[in-house]
Amino acid sequence: MSVTGLSVCHVGERFQHSNETISKYFCKILHAVSSGPFFHKYVHLSSADDPVNSFIQSQPKFYPYFSSAIGAIDGTHINCCPSAADHQAARNQKDGVSQNCLACVSFDM
Repeated sequence: MSVTGLSVCHVGERFQHSNETISKYFCKILHAVSSGPFFHKYVHLSSADDPVNSFIQSQPKFYPYFSSAIGAIDGTHINCCPSAADHQAARNQKDGVSQNCLACVSFDM
């Protein structure tokens, strides 16, 4: 799961529910936070015209290099438990099974 870093199998075991139930409600919550009123109220996308963050402007070691940066980006792999049909597609380079997740944030979090 995205916050805990655990697979659906582990979360299902922890809460004593089937993988199908865990996956169903995870998808419902993901849909709720990525669409509709929640998204429009809490997600604010930066534009190229936004001013440089004051912390970056005040730091001489950051400003010359990040003067035109509008945010940060990072990725991680989260363990997952896909269906048998999707198992090979989720295999990572360390021979584990994971989902690649990417996050983008502004400096004003």
